[in-house]
Amino acid sequence: MDIKYCSDLTIKKLQSHFNLFPSAARTVSELRNDLIGAQATFLQCGLGIKIGKELLDDVENFQCVVSPTTGLDHLDIDYLMDRGIKVIHLGQLKDQIKEVFATAELTWGLLLAVSRHLVIAHQHVSKGLFDREVFLGRELQGRTLGVIGYGRLGKKVSEYGQAFGMNVKITEIDAQKTLELPQAVERVDLDRLLIESDVISIHLPLTHETEKYIDGKKISKMKAGAILINTSRGEVLDETAATEALKSGRLYGVGVDVLSGELSENFDPLSSPLVLASINGLNVVITPHIGGWAENAVMKTRDLVAEALIESIKKV
Repeated sequence: MDIKYCSDLTIKKLQSHFNLFPSAARTVSELRNDLIGAQATFLQCGLGIKIGKELLDDVENFQCVVSPTTGLDHLDIDYLMDRGIKVIHLGQLKDQIKEVFATAELTWGLLLAVSRHLVIAHQHVSKGLFDREVFLGRELQGRTLGVIGYGRLGKKVSEYGQAFGMNVKITEIDAQKTLELPQAVERVDLDRLLIESDVISIHLPLTHETEKYIDGKKISKMKAGAILINTSRGEVLDETAATEALKSGRLYGVGVDVLSGELSENFDPLSSPLVLASINGLNVVITPHIGGWAENAVMKTRDLVAEALIESIKKV
């Protein structure tokens, strides 16, 4: 089980119900061998390995997957359901994670890095240089922030925008989430948000409907010189279209914490057009899916799903 970042108390609770087998597996084959060798019936997993047929077909008597994530694209849900394998994940614990905002904080960090050229400015000074003239940035005060998806993280990002003196527009398909908007936040349709926003931040789950949701057509509607931020899932954004918009100057910059295909076992970041754009000097800042990877958030989310697992077996 992935218990490395659980609290000592939670580990003790797990030990009272399970024989724990920590796995350092980095590939499907390594994890499959560990599961078979341990005769495992439960797995607490992270994001790195796809949990599905290739992994579990030879694992007998397997019962449950526990994932400390809200996104489920690393799980083959259809396969797990067909096998009757229970899934416990963070998205089922909405009340308990209301105050976990690590990804929203990283979103704002990416925005600041792109708007003020922080990464290349730091690299500049590290080379013994000190010339500010080449790093003219963007002030956020008075500009318009567009937030696509007004859930837990989108709402928090909109609050950061208000704190920075930005005009905030949001688009959200669930009307219940927008019943009591702050006076400074305006709900608009997607087209208006794309046209009017200086910064656009994506906070959508990955589904069949949202794959490449932000495509070339939508990017062409964006305000000239807009900044685009994505900390949801890489597949939500058409990376090729975003890169072309960077090259043409339609986009001022792009900041992402996720890349399309990152969960595939043989993923090569250099296959991403956004990574290549960054290497070639365009205004792109990319982090390796570290949005939720902050000490207190990691421990809290792993403790929560572990507790949910313990409660589920108590009910059997």
